[in-house]
Amino acid sequence: MLRTLFQSDLSQLLVIEKSVHITPWTEETFKSCFQAGYIGWVVEMNKQISGFIIVALTMKECHILNLCVAHHCQHQGWGGKLLERALSHARQHGVNIAYLEVRRSNERAISLYKKMKFHLIGERKEYYPTVAGNEDALIFAINLQA
Repeated sequence: MLRTLFQSDLSQLLVIEKSVHITPWTEETFKSCFQAGYIGWVVEMNKQISGFIIVALTMKECHILNLCVAHHCQHQGWGGKLLERALSHARQHGVNIAYLEVRRSNERAISLYKKMKFHLIGERKEYYPTVAGNEDALIFAINLQA
């Protein structure tokens, strides 16, 4: 089931984030997102969160900040459902474009974004920290009014 993300979900978000991402967001990063008024949704089953998406929404654009699905729930379509929920919300609010950054090496995420009709529009050199330096980010975007 998809539902709105609440600040009270933070402890579960941190567990998923740390288990999935190479350089996970910190508790402070999540708290900053809540303080900034960013919105999101979670996948919840039996009161257990197994995925989430957080977006920054303005009148003109939607920036997908974080999309994360627990390992045991991957390959079940939850990432696509979370992404579609965020894009649908953005469309309902008259937003024209959504964009995101993804690690160049994250082939599964890139495949999902292409399947969802995102297009590669650029890159950010050495954007993501890694254990051995930095990795480029690919920037994808989708026209929401097309």
